[in-house]
Amino acid sequence: MATLTVTHTETLTLGDGDGTERGTTNVQTITVDQVDSRIVGVPTLGLSFLSFGTMPAAGTFQYSKVKYLRITNIDPTNFVTLGIKKSDSEYFVKLYPEASDLGYNSFYLGDPVMDANEETGSGLGAFTLANIHDITIKADTATAKVELFVASID
Repeated sequence: MATLTVTHTETLTLGDGDGTERGTTNVQTITVDQVDSRIVGVPTLGLSFLSFGTMPAAGTFQYSKVKYLRITNIDPTNFVTLGIKKSDSEYFVKLYPEASDLGYNSFYLGDPVMDANEETGSGLGAFTLANIHDITIKADTATAKVELFVASID
């Protein structure tokens, strides 16, 4: 067993003339047994990045075993798009280039579940979380470098 420590820190000094500071630090520790960490070149045609299932296999992580997942776009110029899919739903996330100030470049997941519904007016609490089946990824204009970090238990 190993302990993964995830620290998320936000710092901000407002331009209000007084140097007012805002922000927070949150720390979480997670007990894990296995880590898959790699850097992947992502083509503009896209690819099936990783899958989830009831049993582990090549490129497939077991639903109940994943405790932490991070996908980070470390490319300096190209954004990537993630497609997060379950059996009948899908949503997309744009990860900006590493050096961009346009938006965030990482996607985090604890438990690999989701719900995506295009219906309106269903109200809060009307969602049903289900297992994510796979995550696809596609680079915008040229092959982009992406870092994958998955921590799980046996």
